[in-house]
Amino acid sequence: MILVDTSVWVDFLNSTRSRAGDELERLIRINAPVVLTGLVLTEVLQGLKRDVEPVGQMLSRWPMIAPGGFATYVAAATIYRQARNRGLTLSTVDAVLAAVALESSAEFFTLDQDFGRLDFVGLKLHRCQDNQEV
Repeated sequence: MILVDTSVWVDFLNSTRSRAGDELERLIRINAPVVLTGLVLTEVLQGLKRDVEPVGQMLSRWPMIAPGGFATYVAAATIYRQARNRGLTLSTVDAVLAAVALESSAEFFTLDQDFGRLDFVGLKLHRCQDNQEV
């Protein structure tokens, strides 16, 4: 399962894509197990400068995974504190996304470099087909 972050969806939706947008298109084409979570959906839709409805319809094609409850948010707080103790700045949203990916055993596909520094919590990042991080 691959939890796709806001940054990758935004790149995918742009008229000029980077490797991340192309990789997401490849994943979609091969019916890879791409999933969303509510925070990502909200961030993508709130950032749009065009009509939200067609993008929302398109995103509704993928399964949603939800935080597991109380334990997810405790885990997110732990990730946040551990990152801060290592000198890393992490937003609350990013800590929750990392916790959701971990509890779902999902690879996390993102352009945000901060997630690459969370290897100490066991977060697995999706790599492009050529085995490179984006």
